[in-house]
Amino acid sequence: MRTKATLAIGSCVAFLAILSLLHVLEPEFNPPHLVSEYQLGRFGWLMSLAFFCLGTASLAIFAAARQGIHTRPGRFGIWGLAIIGVAYLCAGIFPPDPKWFVGSLLHGIGGLVVIFGSPMVFTLVSKGFARNEASARAARQLIWMAALTWLSLFLFFWSIIAFRSGPGSDSIVVGWTNRFLITTFVLWLLVMAFHVRSRSR
Repeated sequence: MRTKATLAIGSCVAFLAILSLLHVLEPEFNPPHLVSEYQLGRFGWLMSLAFFCLGTASLAIFAAARQGIHTRPGRFGIWGLAIIGVAYLCAGIFPPDPKWFVGSLLHGIGGLVVIFGSPMVFTLVSKGFARNEASARAARQLIWMAALTWLSLFLFFWSIIAFRSGPGSDSIVVGWTNRFLITTFVLWLLVMAFHVRSRSR
């Protein structure tokens, strides 16, 4: 359990490092572009690697935490975490290339699973995991981080509605809310991984 949690932590940190680096290496895909569009540049393989890191983190937490959750909603959520991990891997394999319909479609499907599924899965897992925690502080951290992912999802879609009202109306706000969204997802994975590792001691 400790090894898997440590792998998840390392994978999350690697994702954040790669994403930060891509802001320097491929500035042409900085906001208003979405995170996935870094895959279309010269260093697109780095963005693919970043998605693989998140897929690894999600699957590692699934493997480490599934034995410690016994509620039905919690078990449903933990298996949802495995599905999200596979969706990240799918996004890493298939870039959103408009010239490749099948690849772009599969990337989009993976992205929808991640964006819409993550807050729901995180909430279910947080509640299931929190019931087994002796520390009230640990429970609060997990639930607050899950709530933050809902907020980031709301802000992302609010920015799309407010600032992408027509063709050519892309706004830098959409690009940054997209980055805030993925960052909150990564932060939840980090908090969860640290708690799983602390339980293994």
